[in-house]
Amino acid sequence: MKYYISFIITCLIFFTSCNKDVELPITPNDSTTGIFTFELIDSYLLDIDEPSGLSWALNHKDLIVVDDRTNKAYIIDITGKQLSDFPYVGDDTEGVTIDKVNNTIWIAEEAESKLIELNASGIEINSFKIDINRASKKKGLEGLAYDSKEKVFYILNEGEPGLLIKWKMNGGIISQKELKFAQDYSGIFFDNADQSLWLVSDQSKKLFYCDKNAVVKQSFDLDYQKAEGVVVDIPNSRVYIVSDSEQKLFVYKIIKL
Repeated sequence: MKYYISFIITCLIFFTSCNKDVELPITPNDSTTGIFTFELIDSYLLDIDEPSGLSWALNHKDLIVVDDRTNKAYIIDITGKQLSDFPYVGDDTEGVTIDKVNNTIWIAEEAESKLIELNASGIEINSFKIDINRASKKKGLEGLAYDSKEKVFYILNEGEPGLLIKWKMNGGIISQKELKFAQDYSGIFFDNADQSLWLVSDQSKKLFYCDKNAVVKQSFDLDYQKAEGVVVDIPNSRVYIVSDSEQKLFVYKIIKL
């Protein structure tokens, strides 16, 4: 019997040591702290072909969504009703965010790895090339968010590799981190109130709540593919997600425990 027990212990040690460098997948709704509860409460069909990025509008009441097919940006209300569009027409538009201090709108264009700065009327005023090594133009800049306190942009590279890039307008790329907790990375939101990041993954069908360095604190299942943009409103207990394939705005109730 003692030889049998020794054999089992040896096998356990062997398999543990062989797998010590393997990153374990995150289980559905996994959290060590139970930070939030998360529940779908509504969805709205959008009159937008391929919604691919989401942000607050400058009034912080409505939303901006970019369309990867028309390469335009639209203002919608929180029930998905289209209110207006911008004169800007881009090239492979994927991400969007705002700088409320300077009253500007920023767009991420995937194919050419560019950030476009628009004024409040939606007229292009600046363009910036983001130089990163990537395997494919189809796996490029996908999400964009802004930390107004630190004046830092958070840029997502979708895959090959998945990256979280920190970039400053006057300093360029200040850091890059390879991401490994999802199959791809399709949208990002920065919560200035608690200095946190929220990421969605199209292929993994998940929403991730992370710290500023993209360390996952909690994850939530989504029951559809092509989640492309996210906005989080903790004071009003709401999360807004746009889906490309569904052409919908999904509204969730989220409560901090």
